[in-house]
Amino acid sequence: TRSVWAQYHNAIMALDRKIAKVLKQLKEDSILENTIVVFMSDHGAAMPRSKQWPYESGLNIPLIIRWPENYSKPDNWTAGCVDSRLIASIDISASSLSWAGIQRPLLMQGRVFLGDQIDPERRYVFGGRDRGDETVDRIRTVRDSRYRYIRNYMPDRPFLQLNRYKEWSYPIIGLMRRLHEEGELNEVQSVLMQPTRPAEELYDLDTDPHEIHNLAENPEHQEKLNELRAALDAWIIETNDQGRFIESSEIHDYWEERMEQAYGERLRKRERQQGQKVLN
Repeated sequence: TRSVWAQYHNAIMALDRKIAKVLKQLKEDSILENTIVVFMSDHGAAMPRSKQWPYESGLNIPLIIRWPENYSKPDNWTAGCVDSRLIASIDISASSLSWAGIQRPLLMQGRVFLGDQIDPERRYVFGGRDRGDETVDRIRTVRDSRYRYIRNYMPDRPFLQLNRYKEWSYPIIGLMRRLHEEGELNEVQSVLMQPTRPAEELYDLDTDPHEIHNLAENPEHQEKLNELRAALDAWIIETNDQGRFIESSEIHDYWEERMEQAYGERLRKRERQQGQKVLN
């Protein structure tokens, strides 16, 4: 664990140096104070329940904006402050067009969150997951300022479906499988190893920021559950969500073949060394 966190610390420090290098170059080119700098990250760490998963650990990412001295400050911008509004990644595109004085396309879903043409604040933000490599799935989520609702369209599938890339690249998955077989995982950790998932999940992010306690069947939260269900249904229709349509089996077969070629033999070699079966 200490080694993993040391790697993350080193990665953050390296990123900090890269950002400093970019700012230094902009200054040397005499355009720093004419340039809006936007920094955001990829989605989620390379850990179970993070990258590619629609929980806070996979969707809540940093967004930092440096406004240049030579442009007048937007009314809703203050240097050094933290903004708690709900903002989606697609809002960056709409906002940057607005900053450049360009009218956004009519079908663009992003909203302007900073500047003179600011849109109404979002009440909800949405996200989801579909097939990743050879791993077929469909999950959709919506959250408001306090609650996150998740809909698992394939609840019959395990949380940790086979994904050859992840099995090879995320050592913690193999470790969790072994600890589960040995009965060493606690009740919370063991949820990730179950053969099925709940069809719906609901979490109170104020009292349960790590999304451990599923409230979907709690009678006290049915009103919020119904509200977020309806919001997600409306969004799916509004955006013409293509996840409604099943992909051709040829697409899955193509990716499964690629992942087998890239990771299959390496995984089997590791299985022989560790005595733990992952591939069929």
